[in-house]
Amino acid sequence: MGTSSPNAARLYDLLLGGKNSFEVDRQLHAELLKVAPEIPNLVRENRRWLGRMIETMVRDAGIDQFLDLGCGLPTTDNTHEIVQRLNPQATVVYVDNDPTVVTHGLALLADERTVHFVDADLTDPATVLADPVVAKVLDLSRPVGVLQGLVLHHIPGQARARKAVDGYLSAMAPGSHLAMTHPINPRDGGRLAEFATAVEDALRPAVSPIAFRTPAEVAALAEGLELLPPGLTTIADSCPTGDQSAKPTGVTRLVMAVLARK
Repeated sequence: MGTSSPNAARLYDLLLGGKNSFEVDRQLHAELLKVAPEIPNLVRENRRWLGRMIETMVRDAGIDQFLDLGCGLPTTDNTHEIVQRLNPQATVVYVDNDPTVVTHGLALLADERTVHFVDADLTDPATVLADPVVAKVLDLSRPVGVLQGLVLHHIPGQARARKAVDGYLSAMAPGSHLAMTHPINPRDGGRLAEFATAVEDALRPAVSPIAFRTPAEVAALAEGLELLPPGLTTIADSCPTGDQSAKPTGVTRLVMAVLARK
């Protein structure tokens, strides 16, 4: 990956406070903050939500193997760190095909025995699941926790995005879980739609193609799965602990989140 154009993984890392970026990424980061100064809060809340869902899958469902699709650059509280605090023997497979992510991911996990990294395109479930590493370390006859956090908006076309969900879950045992977050654009002329469109336009130099979906389109991606409480909501409205004071607000209404079970 060159340094002449911004990169989505490096931009996301910047929004989380990371240092794996170049000047072209920092310029786009500055432009994005002009449009949406609260966007780092959205990214942090997305990570916190995913962390809570991982804990729920381990504690409540007993899941001990995870497939993190489009994992991005290593950050604080990576999936395997959250999982292994609760079950040190659990298996985690990261999947990404961004060269920047691949380089950092392989270096981070060089000495790990229960954590693995696969260089593959998440939009091709059959190829991912047939990868020798995945086939060896994941037992698809038992439940798997699948993570798709802020990745499906990289996939244009509703049918292709649905395939990127169904292609994994259909191959997995009953009891498998999906934790998904997805940015939305209601496209109804309202303030949230205007804001979402502005964010899409700002992101397009690094995230192309980009496909913010309507709430109905996001709901269709999880159709046929059992939605676990509180169902499909925005991150701002999702508060699994019941602590109302912990609810994020504002820009986090731009992202919908769901934990679902096969």
